[in-house]
Amino acid sequence: MAVNEPSPRPTLRHVAKAAGLSVTQASRALNDHWDVAETTKAHVRKVASELGYIPNLEARRLKMPNSRAEAIGLVLPQAELRFSDAFFAELLSGIVEEASRAGREVRLTSSLGGADDPEPYRQAVRSRQVDGFILVRTLMEDPRAELLAKMEVPFVTFGRDGDRCDAPFVDDADDSMAAIVDHLVALGHRRIACLAEPRRFAKAWYRLRSFRQAMEANDLPVDEELIAEADFHEDSGYRWTKGFLDRDDRPSAVVAFNDLLAFGALTAARDVGLRVPEDLSVTGFDDIPAARHASPGLTTLRQSASEVGSMLCRQLFDVVDGTDTVERHVLLRPEFVQRGSTGPAAST
Repeated sequence: MAVNEPSPRPTLRHVAKAAGLSVTQASRALNDHWDVAETTKAHVRKVASELGYIPNLEARRLKMPNSRAEAIGLVLPQAELRFSDAFFAELLSGIVEEASRAGREVRLTSSLGGADDPEPYRQAVRSRQVDGFILVRTLMEDPRAELLAKMEVPFVTFGRDGDRCDAPFVDDADDSMAAIVDHLVALGHRRIACLAEPRRFAKAWYRLRSFRQAMEANDLPVDEELIAEADFHEDSGYRWTKGFLDRDDRPSAVVAFNDLLAFGALTAARDVGLRVPEDLSVTGFDDIPAARHASPGLTTLRQSASEVGSMLCRQLFDVVDGTDTVERHVLLRPEFVQRGSTGPAAST
């Protein structure tokens, strides 16, 4: 008499095939990865349940509360960040390289919302796929920092979260804009326009405060009509500079809070028939590779994005590991780099 052999125990491969997904996709869905859509997770769980699939014990062990993911999280707000931005690309490179040296992963996801969207962080914390977070585009009174602090999840910030939070951070020195303003004043400039980034972002807020203080230290008034709350990119720098240059009392110099805004200012000056630096001086911030190849070369403040990324990583590892190997609050003084985009103020 033949004995019926038991049906083979369903495997993850069976679940993946029935769900119409790859094995990797099915595994990530069943393990509640934070970058997998909830509808996909629900579909895979339903298929697994119907097949009678039971995850192996090792997978279960990795989900235990005391386990470590050996990974850090970085959420990219699509509304404010572009992968094509040279400074951000270098920052990300520094983060990944430092994490690799420490034997940890960097898990990236994007948020359709802005930098103030906390939902991706909630999902990541629930699924326990990362040990902590690096926050970029930090806001003044950042709701993400508030959420993670309440949940006691390790995090560090690029830019200070106002004065509310004692989390580790890397940011500009308080007098970061002084070297640029002093340079322009020494060249005879008195009407200086400012292309600021949105002030709700902590780094922009502190840079603007530094710009005002530097103007005051040189006994120069700050004309509020010459301060633009631009965004982060060339188009915005171009539009605002065109507006400045249409004025009868146009400025003789434009200070930009990043190099991309400064590139927009250079193009605007050329399009209205002004020469740089003979008719208008322009400065930037960051010293991305394109700054030295601009025409003329851009006078700017150099800040190594890869070093910033490396510092943020080491700070986060300290918090996660409960060690004290690096400084918690780092204020960087950028290096002044003079090129051909600045010169003596034209006589009027």
